Amino acid sequence: MSDPRSLLIEELAGLEPEFDVCGVANRLGGIYPLGTDTKVLSTVFELISRPAVHAVAASVGCDVVEPTAQNHYPDFTLTKGSEDPAKLAIDVKTTYRRPGSDRFSYTLGGYTSFIRPGNERKNIVFPFSQYASHWVVGFVYTRADDEANRSKHRYTLKELDEIPLPFVDVEFFVNEKWKIASDRAGSGNTTNIGSIRGTIEDFREGAGPFESEEEFLAYWRSYGRTAQERTRFSSLDGFRQLQGR
Repeated sequence: MSDPRSLLIEELAGLEPEFDVCGVANRLGGIYPLGTDTKVLSTVFELISRPAVHAVAASVGCDVVEPTAQNHYPDFTLTKGSEDPAKLAIDVKTTYRRPGSDRFSYTLGGYTSFIRPGNERKNIVFPFSQYASHWVVGFVYTRADDEANRSKHRYTLKELDEIPLPFVDVEFFVNEKWKIASDRAGSGNTTNIGSIRGTIEDFREGAGPFESEEEFLAYWRSYGRTAQERTRFSSLDGFRQLQGR
């Protein structure tokens, strides 16, 4: 399969003028502004990504399969058929910049589900072993003034230019998941893999600490579910020491 990173970057760059999504329209021409709810905006960026993913799939002769159940990974699977042993996973991640900082992070999915032996069908579209690579399309934005977004609740098509944008300064990257993963869990007490905390360039360059996808998988497959279970190691340095490195 051709390099998905360069193809996705090219397609997404062509869609940049379409990043300025401001609302949801009905068939009567009413438009409801989005506001700044992060779950809603995450869905918006997934929708923005869809035509780019389908264009890449068409260019490499693949079909696109999307989840039919909630909370199943990945957002998009590129495959040459259900028995294809080299499927490509593409997951869309979205976050916003904190005031005064250009560094940010994501959560990259659970480490107690499909990546672990015996669980390879848990919360995933196809068995984990059928995926040859795992890619992240990451978006980061600056939140717009929330008060401005709440001042009016419905617009018409004639008022399109008056609808406030819920976000500005959108940037994106495309990279393999293992290259942007950290050795720390994300999301507080949940069993999610955390990403690096870095700038957009760090994510574009893949500045994570793992030397390979094999090391990434070995680490997270052995990572304790709770702090009490992490008696053998809780960092990549500790893991490497256990490996005799």
